[in-house]
Amino acid sequence: MIIGKLDEKCPECGCRDKTIKRKIESVHQAHATTRAVICSECGYLFKSGED
Repeated sequence: MIIGKLDEKCPECGCRDKTIKRKIESVHQAHATTRAVICSECGYLFKSGED
């Protein structure tokens, strides 16, 4: 998901808050991969790790 799109409204509930799930790499603690971007209010999945 592009940074500018993080402010878009959820199509389900209209909320703008999102939770970003990440997986920290065990070798390099400062690096992580994004797993999912989820609406904080209703749980709508904007992006999953499989995208």
